Amino acid sequence: MQMAIRLTVPRQRIGVCVVIFDEQQRVLLLRHVFHPYYPWGLPGGWLGRDEDPAAGALREVREETGLTAVLGSVLQITHDSSPPHLTVAFLAELQPGSMTLSSEIIEARWFAMDDLPGLYPFMISAVETAVAVQTTHSPSQTPHSAQATINTALAEEKIDTHEKK
Repeated sequence: MQMAIRLTVPRQRIGVCVVIFDEQQRVLLLRHVFHPYYPWGLPGGWLGRDEDPAAGALREVREETGLTAVLGSVLQITHDSSPPHLTVAFLAELQPGSMTLSSEIIEARWFAMDDLPGLYPFMISAVETAVAVQTTHSPSQTPHSAQATINTALAEEKIDTHEKK
């Protein structure tokens, strides 16, 4: 019975993205090699098998920029059907250091809110939510922990984070 359930329950990939502001309230965007429609985007990517979303978000920031971040709140969890996946957006603060871009990234730049390039709609929403959160809390002092929010969302949606390979 358990095997039949596992074979018939739909699975979704899970991605993460991270909104990071500098001291002038500009948002960090990366120009990605593999994104032809919207080349600029937030740091992020797909979770690995059995990877925790918060850990994956920190890993993606480190891999793409060479920098360490302190994760704040979950900003949103969005669903897209093409291909079926969820994206968990986080707010974070960068730790001091020198940026070293991965081979996936062509360029990194800080953008003022009124000068953002074209972004995927879920990223625009994440940035707008981050602006609202920034006005009331610092990213590392948000009212709910990122992992507690993710655990609640995953439990409510009965989402299987284990992807077969």
